[in-house]
Amino acid sequence: ALPSGAPGEAIALIGLDGSFARLDDAFCSLLGCREEDLRSARWPSIIDRENLAAHHELARALRAGEVDSAHVETVYMHAQGLLVPIAGTVSMHRTGENGDGTPTHFLFRADVSRTLGAAS
Repeated sequence: ALPSGAPGEAIALIGLDGSFARLDDAFCSLLGCREEDLRSARWPSIIDRENLAAHHELARALRAGEVDSAHVETVYMHAQGLLVPIAGTVSMHRTGENGDGTPTHFLFRADVSRTLGAAS
């Protein structure tokens, strides 16, 4: 299940392979897409070449338990072809699927106000 976000937050649940597993309506709205259209999207974002290596390292550190969460700023392609800057925090998430408490997904909590402010 997708955790609920606080007001002004958009939520994405991302598989450990980087594929988007679940997105809330707010996250879909940021990118102008339906959830099923974003199945091919990844984190780290391949469009964000400048931060790709750092975000891959962050993903590794999160999986290894070296960090609990981290602030990230990245960009994704909007359905209309515009680049959308997205800022927020990424942490490990345990869905309970494994039954042993091991992390099963990354949880990306995006700050909608920062994204909308940058887009306007």
